Amino acid sequence: MSTALQYTLKRLGLLLVTMLLVSFLTFLAFELVSGDPARTMLGTEATPQQLTALRHELGLDRPFLLRYLSWLAGFFSGNLGTSYSYRQPVWGLIAGKLELTLWLSLMSFVLIAVISIPLGIFSYRFTGGFANWPRTALNQLCMAVPPFFTGILFSWCFGIVLRVFTPGDFPGLREDFAASLRHLFFGAICLSIPRIAMTVRMLRSTVISEMNKAYVRTAISRGNDRRTVLTRHVLKNSMVSVVTFLGQTLAELVGAGIVVEQVLGIPGLGRFLVTSISHRDYPVVQTIVVILGFWVVLAGTAADLVNQAIDPRLRLSTAELGGAGS
Repeated sequence: MSTALQYTLKRLGLLLVTMLLVSFLTFLAFELVSGDPARTMLGTEATPQQLTALRHELGLDRPFLLRYLSWLAGFFSGNLGTSYSYRQPVWGLIAGKLELTLWLSLMSFVLIAVISIPLGIFSYRFTGGFANWPRTALNQLCMAVPPFFTGILFSWCFGIVLRVFTPGDFPGLREDFAASLRHLFFGAICLSIPRIAMTVRMLRSTVISEMNKAYVRTAISRGNDRRTVLTRHVLKNSMVSVVTFLGQTLAELVGAGIVVEQVLGIPGLGRFLVTSISHRDYPVVQTIVVILGFWVVLAGTAADLVNQAIDPRLRLSTAELGGAGS
């Protein structure tokens, strides 16, 4: 079996183990949280008999480990349980909202990758002089402005004044796909602006560091053009750090999008998660938290696998460490 395949299988196995751990800790956390979902559903005037009957109906009177294993089996089979508040299957409630959140996150990620990498390479040229000050100031400003503040500005400017979209009135992907994407696009911009600035700054610093290394000086001393060295060698070595950072960014976008969804009125997972927590709708909250955890772990795993493909030396070093440990 090749080293690349071995490494991929190890990462996928680690992904599965991590997700099992995340699901168990999530289930345990809601077990330890104070509050009774049955009393929340029936109100303070419910009789003890009514509470006992509802707890039995919801399965809350069963042992913790048995409930977890039952929930885990249902999760892998596609049965995510029934919402306490809506009395409907959880998957039917979150499927459309998950789709919107994924659209928002992926659109943001594409904007970050497409804009920040060329800008980071271009800004490498401004390593000093007067032109560096405006670039630094603009970069710091973009990193400092939080997405929710940008969302408020966009809602006022593009929503209320220019009426490009209607804040709080999301048309729906099935009803009006173009208008929905336009609405999501402004949310994606809000999420991507500070992360574009961070990626540009990180890439610029990495390129400058690589250009000062001995192999670059050696290549230039042999008559190679700086631009050729930059494109053939420096960028390839710099992309490992960039891909790692972009993987972290992709993992954070879903969580960061919760606030943007609230501000722009996008009915994604974020808004539904906040509502479900306030209603103590544990089946919904548990499922959403596990999905978010899976997204984070999957993004990190994907970034790691891409880095192995970019730089095989990482794969070889990992194999050597594994062999030394055994």
